[in-house]
This record gives sequence, structure tokens and C-alpha cells, in this order.
Amino acid sequence: MRTLRGRLILSHILPLLLVLPLVSIGLVYLLETQVLLTELTEDLTGRATIIAEAIEASPDLVGNTEDAQQFVSSISLNMDGQVLILTPNGDIIAASDPGSKGAIGQTIILEKIELDSEGTPRVTVQYNFFRQGAEVFIPVIGADQQIQFIVGVTQSLEGIATEFDRLRKWVLVILLIELVLACIVGYILALRISRPLTRVSTAIIDIADGENVDPLPEEGPQEIKSVASSVNILSERLRILEETRRRSLANIVHELGRPLGAILSAVHVLRGQAGDDPEVRQELLEGAETEINRMQPLLDDLAQLHGQVTGTLELALQPTPLTEWLPPILLPWRAATLDKGLEWEAIIPQNLPTVDLDPASMSQVIGNLSSNAIKSTPEGGLVKVTAGTSKKEAWIAVRDNGPGISPEEAARIFEPFYRSRQDRRFPQGLGLGLTIARDLVEAHGGHLELISEPGEGSRFTIYLP
Repeated sequence: MRTLRGRLILSHILPLLLVLPLVSIGLVYLLETQVLLTELTEDLTGRATIIAEAIEASPDLVGNTEDAQQFVSSISLNMDGQVLILTPNGDIIAASDPGSKGAIGQTIILEKIELDSEGTPRVTVQYNFFRQGAEVFIPVIGADQQIQFIVGVTQSLEGIATEFDRLRKWVLVILLIELVLACIVGYILALRISRPLTRVSTAIIDIADGENVDPLPEEGPQEIKSVASSVNILSERLRILEETRRRSLANIVHELGRPLGAILSAVHVLRGQAGDDPEVRQELLEGAETEINRMQPLLDDLAQLHGQVTGTLELALQPTPLTEWLPPILLPWRAATLDKGLEWEAIIPQNLPTVDLDPASMSQVIGNLSSNAIKSTPEGGLVKVTAGTSKKEAWIAVRDNGPGISPEEAARIFEPFYRSRQDRRFPQGLGLGLTIARDLVEAHGGHLELISEPGEGSRFTIYLP
């Protein structure tokens, strides 16, 4: 029983293996001793009582052996068993079957019969492997309150024993059939439970070995459904993590490889004769500096993401009036928008509330959203920033009228290192800006919402408590 299936089968049939035999034995025992044998002894006692009353009404029968024998013989024609008439000392006066137990003149030992002078019947039942029989002895009391004679009725139980043997065989056959059915049902139930568990365990082993696992069917009892669902969620998360890891490595290699290649080329030129020319040297150094400055935001994003993942992100919250804080934050992005030939619009109400936030971190969030809006908006488009309040929240929205985001991309746009696979959306960068922005907003107790339709532009809204 090393397998779960075997133990489940055993757990289903073991109670039946223990209970059914005990119940069957108890049922047969009660049927034999409490029902059939009780009815038999009551019947024999009734017969003996009737015979005793008949003889008591004709006491002369006992004094004449032939009359007594004739009387007993006539009674035996109408009943099954042996009828005896005995003296108080146990001597047989008459017997319905003198050839068996009950020869006339034979003495039956009555020391253990314990007959009393009140006429109480004495019943003896022997039902074992060696002998099956029942005996009833009733004393007949005279006027002097002494025992005048004893009436005995005996009956062999061999026929009943044969019937009991047949009953036991039927009970045994039924018991075996029930056990076979119990084994079949237990096996089926064990299969229904063990199969999904086996699939789950196999999937977990495959996941531990680094293999891709197909979604498990969520079937069976509620607990097994929950386990299968958890394994599916775990497998999907691991798949996303693995895809993110590969994508992040590819993005890092791509984004850092290009400027490093340009810097390396500049170094090679500077080492040659062309490097002696001041104008060439100045131009190459400026280009190298530009590439280094271009890498700095990528490194900052990686450092920011590392701090958030390791839990070292700390916010310096302070009461900040949004009406006074927001316009200066937007000035650089207004200039960047106009430089690209785009239209800029900012609507900042004068009654915005004071919010507890980290000004530096929230400035980075607005910068990421504004930068993305500028990059994705075609020439002549509009970048619009608005703010307001809703219930117990303050909100800041950054909107563009660029190509928009498809529902498939919208579901993954906040994943680390995710970049659009379509050329219509900016493919540069590591794909960390929106991830960092979302995490910073959530660290403030708020949330970042995206509303976008392909061809209709995008709107990112920051909600702060």
C-alpha cells in the first residue's frame, strides 16, 4: 500500500471488512439465540404445561404404566419430539419413544434440574457442535405441595441446526458479494480521487524540473479543484516570470549594447590618427557623452525596480498642495511637447486638495506618463494633462491622441520589461517605466488606471487617496 490509490481503496473497504463480518455474525447469533431458540423453548414449555395439566386432571394415569404409556404414545402422534413422565426421583414411567432416550425404568439424573415445589418449568438448551437439543421439565404438585411426578418434553435441534447452517451459508455468500461490490466501488472512488491528485503531483514535478505544463482540468472534490487551480496559477506565474526574465535580458542587451558599441567605436577612432584632430576628438567625446547620458535613465529604472523588488523602496510622504505642486512639474514636459511640434494643454483647477505624497517619486510617475504620451503622439497631435477630485480621491490624468493600445497589450502593459510588438508604439527602452509608475502609485495607497482604444489614443489616470 505504498501508493495513494491503494491506501484510498483500503480506506474505503476496510470499514466494511471490519463491520460487515461482525454485523453478520451478530445477526446470525441473535436470530438463533434470541428468536428461533426462544420461540422453540416457549413452544416446548407450552406443550409440557398442557401435558402436565392433562395428566394432573387424570392422576390415575401415572399409577398405571400401560395407561401412561398409551397416553404418551397418543400425544407423540401429534407433536415432534419426545414426551416423558418421570417419578420425583427421575425414574421414567412412560416415554413416547422408548427406543431412544427414555426406556421405561431408566433413571434420569435430576440433581441439576433444580425443580422446586412451585411447579416452575426447568428449560435446558444444548446447542453446540456436539449436540443440539432442548429439554423442558415441569413438576406436577399435589395437594400436599409435594412433587407427584414430572413431565418432560425433549426435542432434537438437528433440523434447526441444518437450517441454521444453510442460513450461515447464505449470509456468507451475501457477505462475500457485498465485499466484492465494496472493493469495486472503493476502487472506482479511489480512481476518481487519485487521478486528479496524480495529475497535480505530476505537474508539480514537471514544474520543479523546469518543464512547461498544460493547464490542469479542475475537477473532482472542491479541495482537489482548489489544488489544481493553485497549480495552474503557479504554472502561469512561473511562465510569465520566465518570459519576463528572457525579455528583460534581451532588452538590456539591446539597450546597453548600442550605446556601448558607439562608445567603443569612438575609443578606437580616438586611438588612431584621426584622434589627433581637435574637432574630431571633440565631436567623438560629445557623442560618447550623449550615449552615456542616454544610458543613465536605463540604469536609474533598473535601480528603481531593484529597490521595489527587494522591498527597499521608501517614500518621504509630506502634505503637498496639488494646485501649487503640479504646474512646475509639468513645465519641462510642456517644453518637450512643443519642441516635438505637438500641442499641449493642461487644466489644473485651483481647488485641488492637499495630499500626502512623496514629491520626488510622484514627479517621476508624472514624468514617465508624460514621456510616454509625447513619444506615442504623432506630429501635430495633442498631449493633455488634467486633474480633479472624485469622492475621496484626487486624480491626475495624462492623455494623448496617439495610436492607442489594444486590449491584449493593455492587459500586459504594466508587466516589467514588456514592450509593444507593434511598430506603432515606441519600441525603445527597457519597458520599466509603467511598471515603476504603477508600483509608486500603489505605494502611495492609490492606483493607476488605463483607458485606451486602438486609434483613439490613451489615457493614464493616477488616483491618490
